Amino acid sequence: MGGAMVFALSLEIGAAALVTWLTWRAATGTLARNDLAGVRTRLTMSSDAAWRIGHRAALRPTVIAGATSVLWCLVSIAIPVLRHPISVLVAAMVLLVGALLSIPAAHRAVRRGSSCDEPLSSP
Repeated sequence: MGGAMVFALSLEIGAAALVTWLTWRAATGTLARNDLAGVRTRLTMSSDAAWRIGHRAALRPTVIAGATSVLWCLVSIAIPVLRHPISVLVAAMVLLVGALLSIPAAHRAVRRGSSCDEPLSSP
C-alpha cells in the first residue's frame, strides 16, 4: 500500500502545481477566458479584464493552498506512517479550500475594478 500512497500523493503534487500554474497564467493574461480552467463565474467571465483582475486576486490563496498541499504531500511521502489515504484527502481538501477562498477574492477585486499594485509579468 505504501507505493500506491506515494503515487497518489505524487498525483496531488501534480494537481497543486497544475492549479497554481493555470491561475498564474490567467493572472498574467497568457490563459484566455475559457470553459475548462480557472475561476469561471459569471463575474470573472464577463470580460477579459475581469478575468485577469479576478485571477490576480485569486493567485494568493491559490499559491498558499498549492504550496501547503505540496509541502504536506512531501512530508507524507517522507514519513512512512503518513502514507495513508487520509493524507491524500487532506491534500485534496487543502486545494479545495484554496479554490473556495479564491472565488470571493476574485469577485472582490473585479467589483473594485482593480488588481494588485504591482503588475504581474508574463513569461
